[in-house]
Amino acid sequence: MGFPLVAWWKKDTALNTYIFGLFLIGLPFTLFATYVVYQLQVVGFMIGADSDGLPCMTYCLVPFGSQKLDLNSVILYLNALGFGLGGVVAVFIAAYADFWKEKSTLVAIFVVCYGIVCIPVYWLRDTSIAAFNALMALYVVYAVISYILSVLFCIFIPHCMRTAVENEAINAPNSEQASNQETKTPNDMTTTLEDGASATKTSASRKYGFKMSIFGSFGTAVGGIIALIIVIILIKTLPDISAQSAGLLVTTIVGFITVLGAIVTYLGLPAVPAKPKDNWKAWWIELFTPLKDLSKRKNMAVLLLSYTIYVDTVFALNSVTGQLYYVQVLPDTLEFTLYSMAFTIFGAVTTLAFYLLQVWRPPFRLEYWLVIGYAIILIIPIWGCIGFVDNIDFGFKNRWEFYIQSLLFNVSNSIVNSVFRVLFSEMVPKGSEVEWFGLQVILSCATAWVSYVANAPLQNATHELRFPLVLCLIMLVLPVVLEICRCSMDVFVKDKARWKEYDESDTSGSADES
Repeated sequence: MGFPLVAWWKKDTALNTYIFGLFLIGLPFTLFATYVVYQLQVVGFMIGADSDGLPCMTYCLVPFGSQKLDLNSVILYLNALGFGLGGVVAVFIAAYADFWKEKSTLVAIFVVCYGIVCIPVYWLRDTSIAAFNALMALYVVYAVISYILSVLFCIFIPHCMRTAVENEAINAPNSEQASNQETKTPNDMTTTLEDGASATKTSASRKYGFKMSIFGSFGTAVGGIIALIIVIILIKTLPDISAQSAGLLVTTIVGFITVLGAIVTYLGLPAVPAKPKDNWKAWWIELFTPLKDLSKRKNMAVLLLSYTIYVDTVFALNSVTGQLYYVQVLPDTLEFTLYSMAFTIFGAVTTLAFYLLQVWRPPFRLEYWLVIGYAIILIIPIWGCIGFVDNIDFGFKNRWEFYIQSLLFNVSNSIVNSVFRVLFSEMVPKGSEVEWFGLQVILSCATAWVSYVANAPLQNATHELRFPLVLCLIMLVLPVVLEICRCSMDVFVKDKARWKEYDESDTSGSADES
């Protein structure tokens, strides 16, 4: 039984290890984001009070540093802190990591760190200020590692897309080329073959990149679903007191599993070529190289900017809707787990459905899909803003509404994340994978914290959770506009073609020298 599995794994070790790696981090990603945030809210409501000193009902003031703030403001500040520190780490990773050949080692190190962050949480289940402060600190560290891992796993997509093109060229039958030559005249033969080769490269590259992007996301979702099912089983079988901390218990166990699973990622991920040592300047100059390169490539800059705005705003939107769910529904541990699992299942189903649609009969080009994905998410903040009206029982005031918005969120997320990784990977220069995917996190972390810091005082003063939805709606219009401009304006189309030709000539020149 083991030998067929090994043989299957070795057919595409890079792809299978990539999917396994994302499945592995999907375990702590889902559990930590679900139960540590839930525990922060539970402990906050136990140790805090409202502005009159009475027990918390609809809002809660908790100790944060030397003052007391609204609990939801505290979570916004933690998100801002995570973004800020994540951006600092990403600057160094993007500047220097491409010069290191052992990128799989770097991935394994951060996977181990991801597991270590999860290990202590079970012992922080008491409702004390000390546990509350420790959970806040772990949440920030978890956020930083999450951002870095999102960069490091993405770098394998452009590398494997190029490898797929090379393998396609090697495996292409010579008889097909001979047949083409027999039916062409010498004058049009060269042009036709070049056009055909270019189309074949793009097709093979996109097909493999899309498959890798889709099943990576699917693996993360499946990991989360399995982890949540285990939590549900424990909640239903353990005594009531122990059941309330079942999520934290499984998070700790998953931490140990993640540390051990990092060995597989180290051994199986492919070797991504490093930048030539001749490209190295000075350590301080390399810190600014990513931004310098970004300023030159207009098409990539706009694609990256639109996606960054989307990711930042969706992160804030998801945080707001999650807090609204807790306040409006007041779920216990089991219901909160079921809601989180429904969200994760929606992610897995929509991701797989999008892949099957594109494989079976693709109705649109990937560029059009990106615009559609950006547009779908606009429904959620519009829906939530309706809730400002007090005499309408609609606008994230009912349990069922949160499940529908979760589905819409995942439809948009599945389309946008899968398509962006492919379109962006097509334009990433060889040897600069960490730099370019690191830029997304740098830009995200450099700007996202601003909205959290701006919204937190407003939240603290009004205790109205829906105000950030207005800002989210305004911001989510921008990606739609930017992507339409990128695909339709000549300046961006010509820029993409020019840099594609430059990168291909640069790669072939480097190959000839070696």
